[in-house]
Amino acid sequence: MDAAFAVLGVAPADGMDAARASFRARVKTLHPDVTPPTQATLSELARIVAAMEFIRTQAPVCLEVEITAEQAVRGLTRTLRHGDTPVLVRIPAGTRDGTDLPAVGEERVRILIRVAAAGEAPVEQRPDFPDAADLDAFMHEFSRPSVNARLARWIRKAQSAA
Repeated sequence: MDAAFAVLGVAPADGMDAARASFRARVKTLHPDVTPPTQATLSELARIVAAMEFIRTQAPVCLEVEITAEQAVRGLTRTLRHGDTPVLVRIPAGTRDGTDLPAVGEERVRILIRVAAAGEAPVEQRPDFPDAADLDAFMHEFSRPSVNARLARWIRKAQSAA
């Protein structure tokens, strides 16, 4: 990871925003429309693209969720979204503000828990335990057949009807 950030000319501590900015700036200067394509410029461009792709796929993701003090005392289960991916997190009873938890089944995704002050309402009001709707939505997302499975089922139906 350090080497990938070094290719972009930034430190890992600078974060993804700095890496993206450096990537864009360097690609603009090396792009074949701006710089005449030579073996050196094209290999440097390929190296920069590979480094950014590595950072995108391997960098840890941190999501934040805000809960009430009552929910922190009791514990609950929440589903969050990271892009198109649903992420499940189990927040144990007695969780404190600033706790960092792993997402269920996702090694790269960490969840930062923010506990709202007693008089302060959280940004998003959601039901407490057992969060049946969240859990059902999460399960539906993973049990839904893929596009390929639906196409195969459609082809089998068409063949059996003939």
